[in-house]
Amino acid sequence: QGDWSSDVCSSDLMNVLHLHLTDDQGFRIESKTYPKLHEMGSDGQFYTQSDMRDIIHYADERGIRIVPEFDLPGHSTSWYIGYPEFSSGTGATFGAPYQIDRKWGRNSPVMNPIKEEVYQFLDVFFKEMSELFPDEYLHIGGDENNGVQWAINPDIQAFMKANNLPNKEAMQNYFNKRLQAILNKHGKKAMGWDEIFVEGVPKTIMIQSWQG
Repeated sequence: QGDWSSDVCSSDLMNVLHLHLTDDQGFRIESKTYPKLHEMGSDGQFYTQSDMRDIIHYADERGIRIVPEFDLPGHSTSWYIGYPEFSSGTGATFGAPYQIDRKWGRNSPVMNPIKEEVYQFLDVFFKEMSELFPDEYLHIGGDENNGVQWAINPDIQAFMKANNLPNKEAMQNYFNKRLQAILNKHGKKAMGWDEIFVEGVPKTIMIQSWQG
């Protein structure tokens, strides 16, 4: 998320720039449909959509693809600073208040995979991002969900039991399938880290390996 121009021009052999735009430490792209994402989750450090169109145009003239990543369901603390109701945190305030994380690591805040409002939210958001980013792929992350919030949320545990989802991997696979359907609806293919490579994963998802 630094000097993209030097990354783009570093080698004639590289023709894909993977932009990791969201994490616990910040939400780095403007959303006009859900402005609290970047307004509250970025410390003011984000790409406007105009910025991003300039980057995409600059890259396209040089034969370079831009693949955006929106890391879900974990590594997503920055989403809940403005929209805590979409987290899996328990209690009257959904585990809020959330704050931008100032350190790195595997953190517990994770999106709630059993709330239909979450998928309605993601449908609107990814429609907006699909119109901004022309590449056929959109990266959904999927890495380092420690499952803590899911394990202590009684509603999620009841849902898992009722739907024969024995562990967090199965719960995340359910989430991934719902998310993939949203992306397909908006003309995108899903890409994710190797944690999403579990039994039953849709074979149209592209796996990006970082662990081996």
